[in-house]
Amino acid sequence: MAAEQSETPMMVQYRGIKEKYKSEVVFFRLGDFYEMFDDDAREVSALLNLTLTHRASQPMCGIPYHAAKVYIARLLRLGKKIVICEQVGEIPKGGKGIAERKVVEIITPGTAVEEEYLDGYKANYLAALSISKGRTGFAFIDVSTGNFKATSWPASKMSENFARELNRAKPSEILLPLSLKKNVDIQSALQSSVNISVSYYPDWDFSAELSYTKLIRQFNTANLKAFGLESDSAEVIPAGFLLDYLEKTTNSEIPHISSINVYSDEQFLMMDDSSRRNLEITENMRDGSIQFSLFECVNYTRTPMGGRLLKNWLLFPLTDCKQIESRQQYISNFFENRNLLEKVKIDLSDILDIERLSGRIAMDKAHAKNLLALASSLSAWNRIKEYLNPYDFSFASSQPAQEICSLLENSILDNPATSLTEGGIIKPGWSEELDHWRSIHDNFNQILSEYETEEKNKTGITTLRIKYTNAFGYFIEVSKGKLASVPPHFIMRRSLVNGDRYTTERLQELEQELNESSTKILELERDLFVEIRNSLHKYIPYLLQIADEVAYTDVAASLAIAAIQNGWTKPIIED
Repeated sequence: MAAEQSETPMMVQYRGIKEKYKSEVVFFRLGDFYEMFDDDAREVSALLNLTLTHRASQPMCGIPYHAAKVYIARLLRLGKKIVICEQVGEIPKGGKGIAERKVVEIITPGTAVEEEYLDGYKANYLAALSISKGRTGFAFIDVSTGNFKATSWPASKMSENFARELNRAKPSEILLPLSLKKNVDIQSALQSSVNISVSYYPDWDFSAELSYTKLIRQFNTANLKAFGLESDSAEVIPAGFLLDYLEKTTNSEIPHISSINVYSDEQFLMMDDSSRRNLEITENMRDGSIQFSLFECVNYTRTPMGGRLLKNWLLFPLTDCKQIESRQQYISNFFENRNLLEKVKIDLSDILDIERLSGRIAMDKAHAKNLLALASSLSAWNRIKEYLNPYDFSFASSQPAQEICSLLENSILDNPATSLTEGGIIKPGWSEELDHWRSIHDNFNQILSEYETEEKNKTGITTLRIKYTNAFGYFIEVSKGKLASVPPHFIMRRSLVNGDRYTTERLQELEQELNESSTKILELERDLFVEIRNSLHKYIPYLLQIADEVAYTDVAASLAIAAIQNGWTKPIIED
């Protein structure tokens, strides 16, 4: 990008930011729009069919900031990374200089957590791979749910294993060491994956020591033996690198990522990538959709969590008899009791994505409607658990769910705003201070009327009036004939032909409170909401357990429906 000979201060500011994010699309906030310039503008205008304009000879295109999520979602699906650059300071007094801007968020295909960016029935994995001491380590994580997995294989078997694991996980984004850029097996597998974002980093970033430290710090453990890992395990390096990448990219805590599932070929039915594609297990070979796939044939799930788990069951078929029989028993409960199945189906439909809601709460990205969705989902799950009480399932206690529902139903308005800058979030009665400022804002005319009556009674001036003008604000007007009765606490504002205008310390206080009320209400609502959301952090492990229970129940009910509709028989499983 050749700089113009005489660039404006704003463009100098933009180029300083773009220099740090050369491979990302920079959304640069200007007023009510996000603007893109130069190569970003050319690329995005072509991808999104936007009008490409020019300032002097410089290409640019823009999108309204309030509609940005729609465009960001489309770019993410195309494998692009987006940098959000906002105005964080005011324009200097006198209009000289420009407002400060800085990067507030980086959104990549594998780190997106907003519901607008995700397919509810599809895991959104960020993956990483590295080779160490003759073994390949492969790890992938869905930061929206905390689902974290890793495996390894001999480096000599890269051609068959990488394609298999890549197409089983189907990550949106993968991070690789620079040394693997020319690896034929890796490049061949990547070329067959559509719209996957691929990034390369220096090999020294894939450090075994730093990765091990990252993992034990994240999981708050002395070592990783509980997860089947040693300090020199091949899975450690890519797993630790993923955590480091997430910290730097999301700029938020990720406390919901509290464990890692290390798996091996022995745990599941071996199936190469070619077989999986030809069997059309989760997608067809014609257009890659789920139409006519095995997944479509058995998918009667009612929740996104259930849909994702069902796919996982199909992609990782069990080989352990006891585990298979355990699943069969759960399915049989619904297969044999159609009334139970019908009731559970109805209430499952009222449950939203508890798993991803928990992830957004943990990362401080949940808004008020997310919290109400969580409360209604927990209530629906508690109803389902009552239906399942006669069966021997070891569900988590309902008490924490009731505590969460009580908190949210008492504190959050029934139809709250989703922005923290708009107000309209907290219920009356939750905060005395907030209620005080709302009362001033909403009932100011009544407050003034009461004060006016009070001054009339105290002074005996029955004709005094409290009035307002844009120039003077609020004042007390006393007619000429009553000036002798004006008390000492009245402060002269202006003398007129027909009377005088005054103020009082109390009237000034009331006016100041009115002027401050809107700001105070917004600040208090924001602070109270953040406090409520933060109080849910301690429930994250519990909520993720509930999400697992819901998903398992949903999949079992789904397979029972498939069995009923198709007249399937439960097989007896032997070693």
